[in-house]
Amino acid sequence: KGKYICVYPIKVNQQRHVVEQIVQYGKVYGFGLEAGSKPEMLAVVAMTDAETPIICNGFKDAEFIEMAMLAQKIGRKVIPVVEKYTELELILKYAEKVGVRPQIGMRIKLAARGSGRWQSSGGWRSKFGLTVGEILHAVEELKSRNMLDCFKLLHFHLGSQITNIRHVKAAITEASRAYVDLAKRGAGLEYLDIGGGLGVDYDGSQTNFESSVNYTLQEYAADVIHHTEAVCDEAGVPHPTIISESGRAVAAYHAALVFGVLGVAGQGNGDDSLLEIPADSEQPLHDLVDTYKGVTARNVLESFHDAQQAMDVVLTLFSSGYLTLDQRALAENLFWTICKKIRRLAEQLDFVPEELEGLDTLLSDTYFCNFSLFQSMPDSWAIKQLFPVMPIHRLEERPTRHAVLGDITCDSDGKIDQFIDRRDVKRTLRLHQYDGQPYYMGTFLIGAYQEILGDLHNLFGDTNTVHIDQSPTGEVILEAIVKGDTVREVLDYVEFDHSDLTTRLQTAVETAVREGRLDYQEAGRFLKFYEDGLNGYTYLEEPGD
Repeated sequence: KGKYICVYPIKVNQQRHVVEQIVQYGKVYGFGLEAGSKPEMLAVVAMTDAETPIICNGFKDAEFIEMAMLAQKIGRKVIPVVEKYTELELILKYAEKVGVRPQIGMRIKLAARGSGRWQSSGGWRSKFGLTVGEILHAVEELKSRNMLDCFKLLHFHLGSQITNIRHVKAAITEASRAYVDLAKRGAGLEYLDIGGGLGVDYDGSQTNFESSVNYTLQEYAADVIHHTEAVCDEAGVPHPTIISESGRAVAAYHAALVFGVLGVAGQGNGDDSLLEIPADSEQPLHDLVDTYKGVTARNVLESFHDAQQAMDVVLTLFSSGYLTLDQRALAENLFWTICKKIRRLAEQLDFVPEELEGLDTLLSDTYFCNFSLFQSMPDSWAIKQLFPVMPIHRLEERPTRHAVLGDITCDSDGKIDQFIDRRDVKRTLRLHQYDGQPYYMGTFLIGAYQEILGDLHNLFGDTNTVHIDQSPTGEVILEAIVKGDTVREVLDYVEFDHSDLTTRLQTAVETAVREGRLDYQEAGRFLKFYEDGLNGYTYLEEPGD
C-alpha cells in the first residue's frame, strides 16, 4: 500500500546529459537523485526542484551537512543518511543553526550479505553504516531532543550487481524487521531505502554468474514488496514508501562504444608452399612436414604431440646456435599450419580431446582496435567484467575468424580476451575476415560506471560522444555531439603547459634553421603540424579526419 521511488545515484554516471535526461524523463515517475560527495551534492541541489527527493550518502563533513540543511530550507526534499554516528551530531547542530527540522536517514549494517563481486558491501564488516546498537543509541538521542519524528528513512545496501535473488529476500526481511521495531519505538519512519544491487544480465545467461542475475525485474520487485508487506502487516505497521538506488539498472543500457579495427595479427600464414623445405634442413623441420602430411581425424591428438615435440627441438637447436633465423621462421610457420589443420579436423569429431580445446585461443587473431580499454571499459580490465561485443555491420556474412581484441595503449593488459557464451566464458570472439576496409565493432551495456571510472592511461582521453534520441514516430534524433578530449586538454590534466611546450619546440626549430637542418618553409610546416597535433583528437585518425 506504500509508494515506490527510484533514486538515481549520480556516481554511476555523472555526465550532465545523462543526469538531465534522468531528471527530465523520471519526473513523471517521481524519480530522485542520490549524492555521495560534496561535488555531487552541489550539482544535485541545483538541478532539482522541491518535488525531487535527494538522498545524501557517503561520508559527510560539516560543510556537506550545512549545505544539506540550507537546501532543505529553500524547499529541497533532502534526506542526509547517517553513515557514522558523528554525522548525526553534525546534522542536529546545523539543523539548529540553519533553523530547520531535518529529515534524517540512517544506514543499518545488516547481517545479510549480497552475492557476486560486491558482496562485501553488506554484512557486519561493511564499510558504511551503523550497528544496531548505534541506531538504538541514535533513537534515544533523538527522543531526548523531542526529534524522533525526524527519523524518516532506514537504509541498507547489499552491494552492486546482486546475482542471486535469495540474498535480496533475506535482506529485505531483516531490514523490514528493523523498520517495524523502530517504528513502534516512535520513529517517524516513512521510507525503507533498499539501496542498489538490482543487477544487469550482461551475458544473457540468467544465472547467478558474476556477469548475470538469476532473476527478472518483475521477480525482484515482487519479492521486495511481498517481504516488506508481510513483515509490516504482521507487526501492524503502515507500509513504507520503498526507495531503491538502482543506478546500474537505470544507466547501463543507454551507452555503447563504437570503434574501428586498425589491423590484425595472426599466427603463421597457412601457406602450403611452406611444405617444400630445403633438403638439407635439420631433422625437426622434416618431422613437421611429415606430421602435416600424415594428420587425419583419427590421429589429431597424436599429431599435435608430434608437432609440439618437433617444435621443442627446433627451439633448443636455435638457442644452441644450430639453426638460423630463417629456419626457425620456417619451422614456426609449419607448426602453426599443422595446428590449423588439426583444428579443422577436430571440428568433425563427436568428442574433442581436452588438450585440443585450447587451439581456438592458441590460433586466434588479434584485432587491434581504435579505443582504450582503460578509458572506455575499465571494468573489463580491472575485474574481468563481461560486456556484449560484436561487429555492427557485415551481419549477413558468417564470421570465420577466432579473435581477441587489443586496444591502442602500450600495455599488454589492454586487451579483451573473455567473451560471452551461452554456458560459460569464451576465450575468443568470432569475427569476419579483415580485408583492410573499414570494419566497425560495438560494445554494449557500458552506461554504468565505465565512462566515469575511465582513466588517462597513455593519455588517451574521453572519446567523441553522440547523444541520440527517438521521436514518437521512430525517427532517430541527433540531440548533441560532444567532442572528445584534445591532446592539449589531456596534457593540461597532467600539468603540461601547452604554451611552454610550444615555446620549447620553437626554440629547437629556430636552432635547426640556424644550423641549416631546416629551411624556413619546413620550420613553419613543422610548427603548424605540432600546433594542429595539440588541438587534435587523442585517438588514431585517418588522413583528412
